[in-house]
Amino acid sequence: MDPVGFTSRLTAAARARESERRDRLFNDAFAAALAGPEGFAFLDRHWMVLGETPRPNFEVRTRFFDDFLLEVTRIRTIRQVVLVAAGLDTRAFRLEWPSGVRLFELDQPDVLGYKAAILDRFGAKPRCERNTVAVDLRRNWSRDLLDTAFLAREPTAWLLEGLLMYLPGAAVERLLKETAELSVPQSELGVDTLALTLPQMQGFIDLYAERGCPVTFTPDDPVGLLGRCGWRAKAYRYDEEGARLGRPWPVAAPPPRSAMLTAQRGIP
Repeated sequence: MDPVGFTSRLTAAARARESERRDRLFNDAFAAALAGPEGFAFLDRHWMVLGETPRPNFEVRTRFFDDFLLEVTRIRTIRQVVLVAAGLDTRAFRLEWPSGVRLFELDQPDVLGYKAAILDRFGAKPRCERNTVAVDLRRNWSRDLLDTAFLAREPTAWLLEGLLMYLPGAAVERLLKETAELSVPQSELGVDTLALTLPQMQGFIDLYAERGCPVTFTPDDPVGLLGRCGWRAKAYRYDEEGARLGRPWPVAAPPPRSAMLTAQRGIP
């Protein structure tokens, strides 16, 4: 699996551990198998280089975007959802989607192939219409999406989770602008950003570079970045959302540049 694609096994491991808790924020029955021993080992190294005190980043982020997607499909009646760089996301299988939702998972062929092999072993059945689209996000991915059942004239909910930090700044802006160009007014977007400039992040940066998936992108102003790309955004702090969900932060609060954001597409 591509090095960036491999990091999805780490996030699957985090979802698996959360799913074992009695007070879990979600239940992902497939996460442990998708992570495999390699995913759990990488997650342990991830926290080791960050001071050996796990934070609930992955758990809070997963639940936050679960709630976001269910809100925009149930309350705002959006019926088209696109997971960009879906990785080993299992929302198509574990969330209670409203009738009529069409979900699109975009990722590299090897990631989608690995995921299919694991899910097929369990006989997993999606709870909505699920479409997988094998793409390279460094190329013209939008054409591949438009060649499926995706309807550009309908409102869309986009999710770019755990992705931007792996991309150069120019590629981030291009990707955000492409999603805006494919979106009619009332479309929604969820995305997260990470602050990489703090001294304690150096071990994290070195670890991911060692794995062949360097992390480089960290915006000074995430809300302003989305605004330049056609999205009206609001940022949510990890520690505040963690406290709301019963996952208090065990160390100093993350800086505002580490944020989860939701955004709306206005009239171009």
